[in-house]
Amino acid sequence: MKRPNILVICSDEHHPHLTSYAGNPYIKTPNLDKLAERGTVFSRAYCTCPVCTPSRMSFITGKYVNQIDNWFIGVPLSREEMTWARRLNEAGIPSAMIGKMDFCGEYQDGGFGEYKIIEKRGAYAQYPRTSPLLSRLNGYVRKDKREHIIHSGIREDIVTDGKNGHDDRLGFYDHDRIITQWACEYLREKARKKEESPWCLYVGLLYPHWPYKVPEKYFNLYYPDHVEMPYDFCIPSNPKLHPEVALFQKAQDLTGLTEDDFRRTLAAYYGMVTCMDEMVGRILKELEDGGMIDNTYIIYTSDHGDSLGEHGLFYKQCSYEGSAGVPLIFAGPDIPAGKTVDVPVSLIDLYPTVLDCVGLKKEDDRPGISWKNAVKGNFEGRELIFCEFHGNFFRKDWFMLANKKYKYTYYTDARPSLFDMENDPHEQKDLALKDEYKPLLDWFETELRKIVNPEEVSERAKRDLGLISPEGEDYTKFLTMEEVELGYKNGTFPYEPEVPPPLD
Repeated sequence: MKRPNILVICSDEHHPHLTSYAGNPYIKTPNLDKLAERGTVFSRAYCTCPVCTPSRMSFITGKYVNQIDNWFIGVPLSREEMTWARRLNEAGIPSAMIGKMDFCGEYQDGGFGEYKIIEKRGAYAQYPRTSPLLSRLNGYVRKDKREHIIHSGIREDIVTDGKNGHDDRLGFYDHDRIITQWACEYLREKARKKEESPWCLYVGLLYPHWPYKVPEKYFNLYYPDHVEMPYDFCIPSNPKLHPEVALFQKAQDLTGLTEDDFRRTLAAYYGMVTCMDEMVGRILKELEDGGMIDNTYIIYTSDHGDSLGEHGLFYKQCSYEGSAGVPLIFAGPDIPAGKTVDVPVSLIDLYPTVLDCVGLKKEDDRPGISWKNAVKGNFEGRELIFCEFHGNFFRKDWFMLANKKYKYTYYTDARPSLFDMENDPHEQKDLALKDEYKPLLDWFETELRKIVNPEEVSERAKRDLGLISPEGEDYTKFLTMEEVELGYKNGTFPYEPEVPPPLD
Protein backbone atom coordinates (compact mmCIF):
# COMPACT_ATOMS: atom_id res chain seq x y z
CA MET A 1 0.00 0.00 0.00
CA LYS A 2 1.29 3.45 -0.88
CA ARG A 3 1.90 6.07 1.79
CA PRO A 4 -1.37 7.55 3.09
CA ASN A 5 -2.94 10.87 2.13
CA ILE A 6 -4.34 13.42 4.58
CA LEU A 7 -7.66 15.29 4.39
CA VAL A 8 -8.38 17.94 7.04
CA ILE A 9 -11.84 19.53 7.03
CA CYS A 10 -12.28 22.47 9.40
CA SER A 11 -15.65 24.15 9.83
CA ASP A 12 -16.11 27.42 11.72
CA GLU A 13 -17.84 27.94 15.07
CA HIS A 14 -19.31 24.42 15.40
CA HIS A 15 -20.59 23.73 18.93
CA PRO A 16 -18.91 20.48 20.08
CA HIS A 17 -22.17 18.71 20.99
CA LEU A 18 -24.36 19.73 18.05
CA THR A 19 -24.19 16.59 15.96
CA SER A 20 -26.31 13.50 15.95
CA TYR A 21 -23.38 11.25 16.89
CA ALA A 22 -22.78 13.45 19.97
CA GLY A 23 -26.34 12.88 21.17
CA ASN A 24 -28.39 15.85 20.01
CA PRO A 25 -31.93 14.46 19.57
CA TYR A 26 -32.93 16.58 16.58
CA ILE A 27 -29.96 17.61 14.46
CA LYS A 28 -29.31 15.68 11.25
CA THR A 29 -25.62 14.99 10.52
CA PRO A 30 -25.61 11.67 8.64
CA ASN A 31 -22.23 12.21 6.98
CA LEU A 32 -20.41 13.17 10.15
CA ASP A 33 -22.15 10.26 11.87
CA LYS A 34 -20.83 7.91 9.21
CA LEU A 35 -17.34 9.36 9.58
CA ALA A 36 -17.60 8.88 13.36
CA GLU A 37 -18.49 5.23 12.79
CA ARG A 38 -15.50 4.90 10.49
CA GLY A 39 -13.07 6.46 12.97
CA THR A 40 -12.54 7.68 16.53
CA VAL A 41 -14.44 10.52 18.19
CA PHE A 42 -12.71 12.73 20.75
CA SER A 43 -15.57 13.92 22.95
CA ARG A 44 -13.48 16.42 24.94
CA ALA A 45 -11.51 18.34 22.32
CA TYR A 46 -10.59 22.02 22.80
CA CYS A 47 -9.23 24.84 20.72
CA THR A 48 -6.24 26.81 22.02
CA CYS A 49 -8.05 30.16 21.70
CA PRO A 50 -11.78 30.61 20.97
CA VAL A 51 -11.62 33.07 18.09
CA CYS A 52 -10.84 32.43 14.42
CA THR A 53 -7.37 33.73 13.60
CA PRO A 54 -5.48 32.78 16.78
CA SER A 55 -7.02 29.31 16.84
CA ARG A 56 -6.02 28.56 13.25
CA MET A 57 -2.57 30.11 13.49
CA SER A 58 -2.01 27.96 16.56
CA PHE A 59 -3.05 24.68 14.98
CA ILE A 60 -1.17 25.34 11.72
CA THR A 61 2.09 26.04 13.65
CA GLY A 62 1.56 23.63 16.53
CA LYS A 63 2.31 26.40 19.01
CA TYR A 64 0.20 28.16 21.62
CA VAL A 65 -1.03 31.66 20.87
CA ASN A 66 1.43 33.18 23.36
CA GLN A 67 4.31 31.42 21.57
CA ILE A 68 3.52 33.15 18.26
CA ASP A 69 2.00 36.40 19.63
CA ASN A 70 -1.13 35.90 17.53
CA TRP A 71 -3.58 37.54 19.89
CA PHE A 72 -6.59 38.42 17.77
CA ILE A 73 -8.18 38.80 14.35
CA GLY A 74 -6.02 41.02 12.13
CA VAL A 75 -2.75 39.93 13.77
CA PRO A 76 -0.45 38.49 11.08
CA LEU A 77 1.58 35.33 11.50
CA SER A 78 5.33 35.71 11.11
CA ARG A 79 6.68 34.20 7.90
CA GLU A 80 9.45 32.72 10.04
CA GLU A 81 7.06 30.35 11.79
CA MET A 82 7.12 26.76 10.59
CA THR A 83 3.78 25.19 9.66
CA TRP A 84 2.84 21.57 9.11
CA ALA A 85 2.05 22.44 5.49
CA ARG A 86 5.62 23.62 4.92
CA ARG A 87 7.01 20.57 6.69
CA LEU A 88 5.02 18.35 4.33
CA ASN A 89 6.16 20.24 1.25
CA GLU A 90 9.77 20.08 2.38
CA ALA A 91 9.36 16.31 2.70
CA GLY A 92 8.07 16.08 -0.87
CA ILE A 93 4.40 15.71 0.08
CA PRO A 94 2.33 18.33 -1.79
CA SER A 95 -0.22 20.24 0.27
CA ALA A 96 -3.14 22.41 -0.75
CA MET A 97 -5.38 24.81 1.16
CA ILE A 98 -8.89 25.47 -0.13
CA GLY A 99 -11.04 27.92 1.83
CA LYS A 100 -10.59 29.69 5.12
CA MET A 101 -7.39 29.44 7.12
CA ASP A 102 -7.44 33.11 8.20
CA PHE A 103 -3.90 34.19 7.52
CA CYS A 104 -3.85 37.97 7.85
CA GLY A 105 -2.25 40.40 5.44
CA GLU A 106 -0.21 39.68 2.33
CA TYR A 107 1.21 36.40 3.68
CA GLN A 108 -1.56 33.98 2.71
CA ASP A 109 0.03 30.69 1.64
CA GLY A 110 1.29 29.60 5.08
CA GLY A 111 3.54 26.99 3.53
CA PHE A 112 0.92 25.28 1.37
CA GLY A 113 2.09 24.42 -2.12
CA GLU A 114 -1.16 25.74 -3.58
CA TYR A 115 -4.12 27.62 -2.16
CA LYS A 116 -7.49 29.00 -3.21
CA ILE A 117 -9.23 31.51 -0.94
CA ILE A 118 -12.43 33.43 -1.58
CA GLU A 119 -11.99 36.13 1.06
CA LYS A 120 -8.53 37.03 2.35
CA ARG A 121 -8.39 38.48 5.85
CA GLY A 122 -6.60 41.81 6.07
CA ALA A 123 -4.09 42.80 8.74
CA TYR A 124 -3.84 45.95 10.83
CA ALA A 125 -2.21 48.68 8.77
CA GLN A 126 0.45 48.89 11.41
CA TYR A 127 1.14 46.12 13.90
CA PRO A 128 1.47 46.37 16.82
CA ARG A 129 -1.56 48.64 16.93
CA THR A 130 -1.07 52.31 17.68
CA SER A 131 -4.62 52.87 18.95
CA PRO A 132 -6.46 50.82 21.60
CA LEU A 133 -8.56 47.82 20.62
CA LEU A 134 -11.99 49.25 21.46
CA SER A 135 -13.63 45.94 22.25
CA ARG A 136 -11.49 45.47 25.37
CA LEU A 137 -12.36 48.81 26.97
CA ASN A 138 -14.86 49.84 29.62
CA GLY A 139 -18.36 50.39 28.32
CA TYR A 140 -17.87 48.61 24.99
CA VAL A 141 -21.09 47.28 23.47
CA ARG A 142 -21.26 45.66 20.05
CA LYS A 143 -24.77 46.29 18.75
CA ASP A 144 -24.60 43.97 15.75
CA LYS A 145 -24.36 40.87 17.97
CA ARG A 146 -27.99 41.32 19.01
CA GLU A 147 -28.94 42.09 15.42
CA HIS A 148 -27.55 38.77 14.16
CA ILE A 149 -29.98 36.96 16.45
CA ILE A 150 -32.95 39.19 15.65
CA HIS A 151 -32.35 38.71 11.89
CA SER A 152 -31.66 34.97 12.05
CA GLY A 153 -33.55 32.58 9.79
CA ILE A 154 -33.91 31.99 6.06
CA ARG A 155 -31.32 33.49 3.73
CA GLU A 156 -32.31 35.32 0.57
CA ASP A 157 -32.57 32.92 -2.37
CA ILE A 158 -29.89 34.44 -4.57
CA VAL A 159 -26.53 33.26 -5.90
CA THR A 160 -23.38 35.23 -5.04
CA ASP A 161 -19.63 34.91 -5.45
CA GLY A 162 -19.29 33.99 -1.77
CA LYS A 163 -17.63 37.25 -0.72
CA ASN A 164 -20.59 38.69 1.19
CA GLY A 165 -20.92 36.10 3.91
CA HIS A 166 -21.04 38.49 6.85
CA ASP A 167 -24.17 40.08 5.35
CA ASP A 168 -27.15 39.34 7.64
CA ARG A 169 -29.28 38.60 4.57
CA LEU A 170 -27.02 35.87 3.23
CA GLY A 171 -24.58 34.16 5.55
CA PHE A 172 -21.85 31.87 4.26
CA TYR A 173 -23.80 29.37 2.14
CA ASP A 174 -22.33 30.51 -1.18
CA HIS A 175 -18.80 30.61 0.22
CA ASP A 176 -19.04 26.99 1.32
CA ARG A 177 -20.84 25.88 -1.83
CA ILE A 178 -17.90 27.16 -3.91
CA ILE A 179 -15.22 25.81 -1.55
CA THR A 180 -16.86 22.38 -1.60
CA GLN A 181 -16.87 22.38 -5.39
CA TRP A 182 -13.18 23.34 -5.50
CA ALA A 183 -12.33 20.57 -3.00
CA CYS A 184 -14.22 17.99 -5.06
CA GLU A 185 -12.41 19.11 -8.22
CA TYR A 186 -9.06 18.76 -6.44
CA LEU A 187 -9.87 15.20 -5.35
CA ARG A 188 -11.26 14.29 -8.76
CA GLU A 189 -8.00 15.39 -10.35
CA LYS A 190 -5.95 13.38 -7.86
CA ALA A 191 -8.01 10.29 -8.68
CA ARG A 192 -7.65 10.88 -12.41
CA LYS A 193 -3.86 11.13 -12.22
CA LYS A 194 -3.56 8.07 -9.94
CA GLU A 195 -0.46 9.53 -8.36
CA GLU A 196 1.61 7.22 -6.16
CA SER A 197 2.95 9.97 -3.91
CA PRO A 198 0.79 11.05 -0.96
CA TRP A 199 -0.89 14.46 -0.71
CA CYS A 200 -2.52 16.63 1.95
CA LEU A 201 -5.66 18.72 1.43
CA TYR A 202 -6.99 21.25 3.95
CA VAL A 203 -10.59 22.43 3.41
CA GLY A 204 -11.76 25.48 5.38
CA LEU A 205 -15.55 25.85 5.50
CA LEU A 206 -17.32 28.77 7.18
CA TYR A 207 -20.63 27.22 8.23
CA PRO A 208 -22.02 27.30 10.92
CA HIS A 209 -20.40 30.69 11.67
CA TRP A 210 -22.82 33.60 12.13
CA PRO A 211 -24.76 35.28 10.49
CA TYR A 212 -27.41 32.70 11.37
CA LYS A 213 -28.76 32.44 7.82
CA VAL A 214 -29.44 29.25 5.86
CA PRO A 215 -31.46 28.18 2.78
CA GLU A 216 -35.13 27.63 3.56
CA LYS A 217 -35.17 23.84 3.20
CA TYR A 218 -32.62 23.44 6.00
CA PHE A 219 -34.32 25.99 8.25
CA ASN A 220 -37.67 24.23 7.89
CA LEU A 221 -36.18 20.99 9.18
CA TYR A 222 -36.00 22.51 12.65
CA TYR A 223 -38.17 25.57 13.14
CA PRO A 224 -39.92 25.97 15.51
CA ASP A 225 -40.02 22.82 17.62
CA HIS A 226 -37.12 20.61 16.57
CA VAL A 227 -34.45 22.39 18.55
CA GLU A 228 -33.10 21.66 22.00
CA MET A 229 -33.33 24.84 24.04
CA PRO A 230 -30.22 25.79 26.05
CA TYR A 231 -30.23 24.30 29.53
CA ASP A 232 -29.77 27.63 31.32
CA PHE A 233 -30.35 30.51 28.93
CA CYS A 234 -31.01 33.67 30.89
CA ILE A 235 -31.07 37.09 29.26
CA PRO A 236 -30.05 39.78 30.13
CA SER A 237 -28.20 38.37 33.13
CA ASN A 238 -27.33 35.14 34.85
CA PRO A 239 -26.43 35.36 38.54
CA LYS A 240 -24.17 32.32 38.23
CA LEU A 241 -21.82 33.97 35.76
CA HIS A 242 -18.28 34.89 36.70
CA PRO A 243 -18.12 38.73 36.95
CA GLU A 244 -15.85 38.98 33.89
CA VAL A 245 -18.18 36.75 31.87
CA ALA A 246 -21.13 38.87 32.99
CA LEU A 247 -19.39 41.92 31.46
CA PHE A 248 -18.89 39.89 28.28
CA GLN A 249 -22.61 39.16 28.20
CA LYS A 250 -23.39 42.84 28.69
CA ALA A 251 -21.09 43.79 25.80
CA GLN A 252 -23.12 41.53 23.47
CA ASP A 253 -26.24 43.65 24.09
CA LEU A 254 -28.59 40.64 24.20
CA THR A 255 -31.36 42.38 26.13
CA GLY A 256 -34.94 42.01 24.95
CA LEU A 257 -34.52 38.73 23.10
CA THR A 258 -37.57 36.48 23.08
CA GLU A 259 -37.89 32.71 23.21
CA ASP A 260 -38.76 32.77 19.53
CA ASP A 261 -35.51 34.63 18.82
CA PHE A 262 -33.72 31.71 20.43
CA ARG A 263 -35.74 29.07 18.58
CA ARG A 264 -35.32 30.78 15.24
CA THR A 265 -31.57 31.25 15.76
CA LEU A 266 -31.09 27.68 16.89
CA ALA A 267 -33.11 26.40 13.92
CA ALA A 268 -30.93 28.43 11.54
CA TYR A 269 -27.78 27.15 13.26
CA TYR A 270 -28.98 23.53 13.15
CA GLY A 271 -29.76 24.07 9.48
CA MET A 272 -26.26 25.42 8.84
CA VAL A 273 -24.77 22.36 10.50
CA THR A 274 -26.91 20.03 8.39
CA CYS A 275 -26.05 21.97 5.22
CA MET A 276 -22.36 21.82 6.13
CA ASP A 277 -22.71 18.10 6.82
CA GLU A 278 -24.03 17.59 3.28
CA MET A 279 -21.00 19.44 1.90
CA VAL A 280 -18.68 17.25 3.97
CA GLY A 281 -20.56 14.28 2.55
CA ARG A 282 -19.90 15.47 -1.01
CA ILE A 283 -16.18 15.75 -0.31
CA LEU A 284 -16.02 12.30 1.29
CA LYS A 285 -17.99 10.76 -1.58
CA GLU A 286 -15.52 12.23 -4.06
CA LEU A 287 -12.71 10.69 -2.02
CA GLU A 288 -14.50 7.34 -2.02
CA ASP A 289 -15.44 7.43 -5.71
CA GLY A 290 -11.80 8.07 -6.53
CA GLY A 291 -10.74 4.95 -4.65
CA MET A 292 -8.72 6.95 -2.11
CA ILE A 293 -10.77 6.80 1.09
CA ASP A 294 -9.19 3.64 2.49
CA ASN A 295 -5.74 5.17 2.19
CA THR A 296 -6.50 8.62 3.56
CA TYR A 297 -6.38 9.95 7.10
CA ILE A 298 -9.48 12.12 7.59
CA ILE A 299 -9.80 14.76 10.30
CA TYR A 300 -12.98 16.74 10.91
CA THR A 301 -12.96 19.57 13.45
CA SER A 302 -13.79 23.25 13.93
CA ASP A 303 -11.74 26.24 15.03
CA HIS A 304 -13.95 26.90 18.09
CA GLY A 305 -17.59 26.65 19.14
CA ASP A 306 -20.56 28.91 19.81
CA SER A 307 -22.34 29.11 23.18
CA LEU A 308 -25.74 29.37 21.43
CA GLY A 309 -27.63 30.66 24.45
CA GLU A 310 -25.96 28.49 27.07
CA HIS A 311 -25.29 30.57 30.19
CA GLY A 312 -27.15 33.41 28.47
CA LEU A 313 -24.31 33.80 25.96
CA PHE A 314 -23.84 33.58 22.22
CA TYR A 315 -20.72 33.44 20.05
CA LYS A 316 -17.29 32.31 21.31
CA GLN A 317 -14.63 34.11 23.37
CA CYS A 318 -15.27 32.45 26.77
CA SER A 319 -13.96 29.22 28.30
CA TYR A 320 -17.32 27.43 28.63
CA GLU A 321 -17.63 24.13 26.74
CA GLY A 322 -19.81 25.46 23.93
CA SER A 323 -17.20 28.09 23.09
CA ALA A 324 -13.78 26.54 23.79
CA GLY A 325 -14.81 23.00 22.87
CA VAL A 326 -14.73 21.63 19.31
CA PRO A 327 -16.01 18.50 17.56
CA LEU A 328 -13.21 16.15 16.54
CA ILE A 329 -13.30 12.97 14.45
CA PHE A 330 -10.16 11.14 13.35
CA ALA A 331 -10.38 8.31 10.81
CA GLY A 332 -7.80 6.49 8.73
CA PRO A 333 -6.04 3.28 7.79
CA ASP A 334 -5.02 2.28 11.34
CA ILE A 335 -7.44 4.36 13.44
CA PRO A 336 -9.99 2.37 15.49
CA ALA A 337 -13.53 2.48 14.14
CA GLY A 338 -16.52 3.38 16.29
CA LYS A 339 -14.39 4.39 19.28
CA THR A 340 -14.85 7.36 21.62
CA VAL A 341 -12.02 8.91 23.64
CA ASP A 342 -13.18 11.04 26.57
CA VAL A 343 -9.75 12.21 27.75
CA PRO A 344 -9.28 15.87 26.74
CA VAL A 345 -7.16 16.69 23.69
CA SER A 346 -6.31 19.96 21.95
CA LEU A 347 -6.14 21.38 18.45
CA ILE A 348 -2.49 22.07 19.24
CA ASP A 349 -2.16 18.34 18.51
CA LEU A 350 -3.07 18.76 14.84
CA TYR A 351 0.55 19.63 13.98
CA PRO A 352 2.20 16.46 15.36
CA THR A 353 -0.74 14.34 14.19
CA VAL A 354 -0.46 15.45 10.56
CA LEU A 355 3.28 14.83 10.62
CA ASP A 356 2.84 11.46 12.32
CA CYS A 357 0.40 10.37 9.62
CA VAL A 358 3.26 10.49 7.08
CA GLY A 359 6.06 9.34 9.38
CA LEU A 360 7.54 12.74 10.27
CA LYS A 361 8.48 13.94 13.76
CA LYS A 362 7.49 17.23 15.36
CA GLU A 363 10.08 19.74 16.59
CA ASP A 364 10.89 19.76 20.31
CA ASP A 365 9.29 23.18 20.87
CA ARG A 366 5.81 21.95 19.84
CA PRO A 367 3.73 21.03 22.93
CA GLY A 368 1.16 18.84 21.15
CA ILE A 369 0.80 15.07 21.03
CA SER A 370 -0.19 12.79 18.15
CA TRP A 371 -3.78 11.59 18.08
CA LYS A 372 -2.46 8.39 16.53
CA ASN A 373 -1.01 7.66 19.97
CA ALA A 374 -3.98 9.09 21.86
CA VAL A 375 -6.43 6.67 20.24
CA LYS A 376 -4.31 3.89 21.79
CA GLY A 377 -4.50 5.52 25.23
CA ASN A 378 -1.01 7.04 25.08
CA PHE A 379 -1.22 10.74 25.95
CA GLU A 380 2.56 11.04 26.23
CA GLY A 381 2.47 12.17 29.84
CA ARG A 382 0.33 15.25 29.21
CA GLU A 383 -2.11 15.84 32.06
CA LEU A 384 -3.67 19.21 31.22
CA ILE A 385 -5.13 20.98 28.19
CA PHE A 386 -4.32 24.68 27.83
CA CYS A 387 -6.42 27.44 26.24
CA GLU A 388 -6.09 31.23 26.40
CA PHE A 389 -7.85 34.38 25.23
CA HIS A 390 -6.67 37.96 24.67
CA GLY A 391 -9.24 39.35 22.26
CA ASN A 392 -12.54 41.17 22.13
CA PHE A 393 -15.15 41.67 24.88
CA PHE A 394 -12.90 40.63 27.78
CA ARG A 395 -10.99 43.35 29.57
CA LYS A 396 -8.96 40.75 31.45
CA ASP A 397 -7.01 38.01 29.71
CA TRP A 398 -7.95 34.49 30.71
CA PHE A 399 -6.10 31.17 30.74
CA MET A 400 -7.81 27.79 30.97
CA LEU A 401 -6.57 24.37 32.09
CA ALA A 402 -8.66 21.22 31.77
CA ASN A 403 -8.31 17.55 32.57
CA LYS A 404 -10.89 14.78 32.63
CA LYS A 405 -12.17 15.86 36.05
CA TYR A 406 -11.87 19.66 36.26
CA LYS A 407 -11.78 22.85 34.25
CA TYR A 408 -9.97 25.84 35.74
CA THR A 409 -9.90 29.38 34.33
CA TYR A 410 -7.45 32.00 35.57
CA TYR A 411 -8.38 35.65 35.00
CA THR A 412 -5.68 38.29 35.36
CA ASP A 413 -6.56 40.63 38.26
CA ALA A 414 -9.73 38.69 39.11
CA ARG A 415 -10.79 35.51 40.87
CA PRO A 416 -10.58 32.19 39.00
CA SER A 417 -13.37 29.74 38.19
CA LEU A 418 -13.43 25.97 38.66
CA PHE A 419 -15.91 23.35 37.46
CA ASP A 420 -16.20 19.62 38.07
CA MET A 421 -16.69 18.38 34.51
CA GLU A 422 -17.61 14.84 35.54
CA ASN A 423 -20.39 15.78 37.94
CA ASP A 424 -21.29 19.20 36.51
CA PRO A 425 -20.77 19.01 32.72
CA HIS A 426 -22.99 22.05 32.16
CA GLU A 427 -20.70 24.17 34.36
CA GLN A 428 -23.40 25.36 36.73
CA LYS A 429 -21.56 25.23 40.08
CA ASP A 430 -18.42 27.34 40.32
CA LEU A 431 -16.31 25.57 42.93
CA ALA A 432 -13.88 28.48 43.13
CA LEU A 433 -16.41 30.14 45.45
CA LYS A 434 -15.96 27.38 48.06
CA ASP A 435 -13.13 27.60 50.58
CA GLU A 436 -12.46 23.85 50.55
CA TYR A 437 -11.26 24.07 46.95
CA LYS A 438 -8.53 26.61 47.71
CA PRO A 439 -5.75 23.94 47.67
CA LEU A 440 -6.94 22.69 44.27
CA LEU A 441 -7.05 26.24 42.92
CA ASP A 442 -3.51 26.78 44.13
CA TRP A 443 -2.41 23.55 42.44
CA PHE A 444 -3.95 24.61 39.13
CA GLU A 445 -2.30 28.03 39.30
CA THR A 446 1.05 26.38 39.97
CA GLU A 447 0.55 24.12 36.94
CA LEU A 448 -0.51 27.10 34.81
CA ARG A 449 2.67 28.98 35.69
CA LYS A 450 4.71 26.00 34.51
CA ILE A 451 3.22 26.61 31.06
CA VAL A 452 3.03 30.40 30.97
CA ASN A 453 3.46 33.53 33.07
CA PRO A 454 -0.08 34.93 32.73
CA GLU A 455 0.75 38.48 33.80
CA GLU A 456 3.73 38.75 31.45
CA VAL A 457 1.74 37.35 28.52
CA SER A 458 -1.21 39.60 29.31
CA GLU A 459 0.97 42.71 29.24
CA ARG A 460 2.64 41.63 25.99
CA ALA A 461 -0.72 41.04 24.35
CA LYS A 462 -2.06 44.37 25.55
CA ARG A 463 0.98 46.22 24.22
CA ASP A 464 0.53 44.65 20.81
CA LEU A 465 -3.18 45.51 20.82
CA GLY A 466 -2.57 49.15 21.71
CA LEU A 467 -3.87 48.75 25.26
CA ILE A 468 -0.80 50.02 27.14
CA SER A 469 -0.18 53.77 27.05
CA PRO A 470 3.24 55.28 26.21
CA GLU A 471 3.55 55.90 29.96
CA GLY A 472 2.92 52.23 30.72
CA GLU A 473 -0.68 52.56 31.92
CA ASP A 474 -3.16 49.76 31.25
CA TYR A 475 -6.01 51.31 29.23
CA THR A 476 -8.37 48.42 30.05
CA LYS A 477 -8.48 49.63 33.66
CA PHE A 478 -9.75 53.15 33.03
CA LEU A 479 -10.19 54.15 29.38
CA THR A 480 -13.64 54.04 27.80
CA MET A 481 -14.71 53.41 24.25
CA GLU A 482 -16.26 56.87 24.10
CA GLU A 483 -12.97 58.51 25.10
CA VAL A 484 -11.11 56.71 22.32
CA GLU A 485 -13.74 57.67 19.75
CA LEU A 486 -13.39 61.28 20.89
CA GLY A 487 -9.62 60.85 20.57
CA TYR A 488 -10.08 59.90 16.91
CA LYS A 489 -11.65 63.32 16.36
CA ASN A 490 -9.15 65.42 18.29
CA GLY A 491 -6.05 63.51 17.17
CA THR A 492 -5.18 61.84 20.48
CA PHE A 493 -5.46 58.43 18.85
CA PRO A 494 -4.99 57.52 15.19
CA TYR A 495 -8.00 55.68 13.80
CA GLU A 496 -7.57 51.95 13.28
CA PRO A 497 -10.48 49.61 12.50
CA GLU A 498 -11.46 47.02 15.06
CA VAL A 499 -11.23 44.33 12.38
CA PRO A 500 -9.22 45.08 9.22
CA PRO A 501 -11.20 44.88 5.95
CA PRO A 502 -10.57 41.96 3.59
CA LEU A 503 -7.78 42.23 1.05
CA ASP A 504 -8.69 42.77 -2.58
